[in-house]
Amino acid sequence: MSLNRSRWFVTLIYTLLFVIGVVLYFKLPFENLVYKLLVIDVVLTVLIAIVGLLVKNDSMYDPYWSLIPFLMLIYWIDASHVQEFNARIFIMITLVSWWSWRLTYNWIRGWKGIKHEDWRYVDLRKKTKSFYPLVSFLGIQLFPTLIVFAACLPMESVFMSTEALNLTDIIGGMLMLTGILLEIFADIQMHQFRINPDNKGNIINIGLWKYSRHPNYLGEILFWWGVYGLSLATHPPAYYISGAVTVSLLFLFISIPMMEKRMKNKIGFAEYKKLTPVLIPWKLFGKRK
Repeated sequence: MSLNRSRWFVTLIYTLLFVIGVVLYFKLPFENLVYKLLVIDVVLTVLIAIVGLLVKNDSMYDPYWSLIPFLMLIYWIDASHVQEFNARIFIMITLVSWWSWRLTYNWIRGWKGIKHEDWRYVDLRKKTKSFYPLVSFLGIQLFPTLIVFAACLPMESVFMSTEALNLTDIIGGMLMLTGILLEIFADIQMHQFRINPDNKGNIINIGLWKYSRHPNYLGEILFWWGVYGLSLATHPPAYYISGAVTVSLLFLFISIPMMEKRMKNKIGFAEYKKLTPVLIPWKLFGKRK
């Protein structure tokens, strides 16, 4: 299948998922919207997992991470019955939408077609062999789905809020914006680095990557802490912090170690690792890592 057809295929699949999600939203007999959204989220994850199984490519799930929060926004807009958006809601809608569509675009730009599967899934397939379908569903799809669902929970408090905008909202919004901008510039710099054939096999150490080995992951972590921060003025349930915490743990203990292991044999990585902090750009603040 050509790249163009692959993109249309993915677009069709996710359009169908969106339609199914909307139908379930109106048909499921749950009074508690959080429970209803959780069921919808899991059902859609199962469906995209089945598609991945059929086409033998679990990268079909990858856009789900960035698209499902946008769908959550639509659900909460309808459920809150807000006649007029306050500043807090406006910030949440604007920044989550921007984050969602930008990250999805970045995935599309880097995706090479239906035959291209994320190297992490390929490695996992080799290691787990016959257990791969189960490991894939639980670890690659369901686990991230539950993490993002938890990270989206603060949306409920924001959409139900009537409190005036305050300092915590400004801090939360700034964290979200900073996270988005970090990801944008990090991804642009990485894209420009990769398209230069002279850089093949080398480590990127320019721009943001000069100060952090994983500025894109730092941006993602900041974004989700910002989502939680934007809800603080509404006095959300204590467990709503779990999303930001688990996103942070995911990157710190799974994503970053996997990337570091992959990069360790590249030219100059040992020196790069010695000079550049793993996540927080301490050198910008005059500190060593």
